[in-house]
Amino acid sequence: MLPPSSLKRTSSVCALTLGLATAGIVVTSSPAAAATATVTTTADTVNGADGFLSLREAVDQANAAAEPTVIELAASSTYSLTRCGGDEDDNTDGDLDYTTLQPLTIHGHGSTIDQTCAGERSLDELDINGLLTVDGLTVTGGDTTDGAAIRFNGDVDLADVTVSGNDAGTGSVLNSGQVMGGGPHIGLVDSTVGPNTGTGIRVSLGGISLTGSTITQNTGRGVGATDGAMSIADSTISQNGQGGASTTGQGDGLLTFTGSHSVDNGGPGLSCSACGDLVITDSTITGNAPAGATLGGGISWSVDQDAPTDARTATITNSTISGNTRTGPGAGMVVLITELTNDPPPAQVLVHGSTFSGNTATGATGRGGGIYATTGEVRSDNSTFSGNTAAVTGGAIYTSTGDTFLRHTTVAGNSAPTGANLGTGEDLDSFGSIVASPTGGGTDCAIAGTTISSGYNVGGDTSCAFVGGPGDQTNVGDPQLGALAANGGSTQTRLPAGTSPAAGAVPAAACTILTVDQRGVTRPQGTNCEAGAVEVAEPVALVCTRTGTTGPDLLIGWHKDDVLCGLGGNDILVGGPGNDHLIGGDGADLLLGGPGADHLEGGKGNDLLIGGTGVDVLEGGPGTDLCVAGDSGPPKAC
Repeated sequence: MLPPSSLKRTSSVCALTLGLATAGIVVTSSPAAAATATVTTTADTVNGADGFLSLREAVDQANAAAEPTVIELAASSTYSLTRCGGDEDDNTDGDLDYTTLQPLTIHGHGSTIDQTCAGERSLDELDINGLLTVDGLTVTGGDTTDGAAIRFNGDVDLADVTVSGNDAGTGSVLNSGQVMGGGPHIGLVDSTVGPNTGTGIRVSLGGISLTGSTITQNTGRGVGATDGAMSIADSTISQNGQGGASTTGQGDGLLTFTGSHSVDNGGPGLSCSACGDLVITDSTITGNAPAGATLGGGISWSVDQDAPTDARTATITNSTISGNTRTGPGAGMVVLITELTNDPPPAQVLVHGSTFSGNTATGATGRGGGIYATTGEVRSDNSTFSGNTAAVTGGAIYTSTGDTFLRHTTVAGNSAPTGANLGTGEDLDSFGSIVASPTGGGTDCAIAGTTISSGYNVGGDTSCAFVGGPGDQTNVGDPQLGALAANGGSTQTRLPAGTSPAAGAVPAAACTILTVDQRGVTRPQGTNCEAGAVEVAEPVALVCTRTGTTGPDLLIGWHKDDVLCGLGGNDILVGGPGNDHLIGGDGADLLLGGPGADHLEGGKGNDLLIGGTGVDVLEGGPGTDLCVAGDSGPPKAC
């Protein structure tokens, strides 16, 4: 794009403007030295003598200008393209041909461009140096495999634009032309692409950025780039027939997916083939499954490493990868090889504060229900793997030629015939993690190499070989974890019970390795911290301010927060004005809460608990207990 200082009107443009004004066409000049053309008819006409300016005539004016042009459409109108003719590129018939390098802006004001001609698109940007900006517009009715709505050789920016009802067949609805030496960039803000027939967006040798946009219900892929970078933020890619978002990059392109959702696509939710690094943050990738020839799955990352310094990373942070299905390995995520030569460093999958759950890898090669890595390492910090299934081995994670590293990670309740939770052809290196509760017939781990324990791990059985580190617990059986649930933070987790072997398993001095848990809760919450991904506040031991005997006692609270502790007899405990804790103990006890917010625990025996005027908690305990909320009302079973 040329700087505004170079966009000067020439004498020929002045002459053209004078002629158009004489013909009754409205032409004004904006403060930014751009000519403004206000369209005054919805008819698709070319008639300089009729006193109206059609959309096609406005595009003609832009093509002839030596400066940027802004086209203003009437609000909430429909501009049907009805001049059906040959396949020319001079804006005479069919699509609207934008042919100049001068920037063109179309303000739609809620209007629609509807292509009515068979075999034609709506807009065609021909100059590789052009910049087409469109806002407040719907583009529909296009009918061609090569950009049914818009074909672009130059850059395109769309804001508050809807592209729907176009038929690209097996092609693409928004499609870049074949540009040698570097392609265009397309950016969408607060826009929607779909439903359409074909792939929603495709760019070759260029880039794609989406912000606050929705790509949905396209019969092909949602978004695709060939050898280009892709940035997706605060957007949703859903229900596309052949996958969500895909890019290749010859080892250079970057795919970032931030605050976004790839959901229910018929193919991989995200596919990054030879594209360089992959970054997924604060996002959800769920429900993506095989369709047609696609293998499905949540994430497909194929690394291209052909130099000793060619490091590659996929980083997944504060995200959920769940409910994806793949015919083959790696339903949640699969790591494949495009090129691996000249001894590069291992590729790395880095998982931070994320949850992989309910992913299913099927078929004869179904390894790694959550993650399968043909090459490279998997490193998981503060993350949860639960309910993933593999048909062969490695219900949660399987690494073929690289090690698996766990730090404060919970791997529980996954399923496979062998290595129900973890499988690796290399080593397992673990600290402060839980690997337990295998299902599907397999033991917890199937490790071809060696287990390297840095300590404080909890193993459900002996297969993970957590025996070399300090504080390791092995063969504990049930780790007493709650169900996968929303326990705070942006991802679901499994909380250990207070009696879990994971509770307080890591001494305070070792809690500094990861100082917050998966939810962002500070470690430790008590004297020590928990093994696994989540930290639980340790209950504070109650100190009795008044204690009864083994016989029947009368204990009355004072004007402070009292802890009244009955023991073995039939006791009467009466709370005072403070926030009191009344513990009946054994025997048939009567507990009377006072005016404060009291906590009444009946204990063993048949007890009667009566709350006071505050907001009280009444817990009957073993026995046939009756509770009265407040200071009136009939007793009810606690």
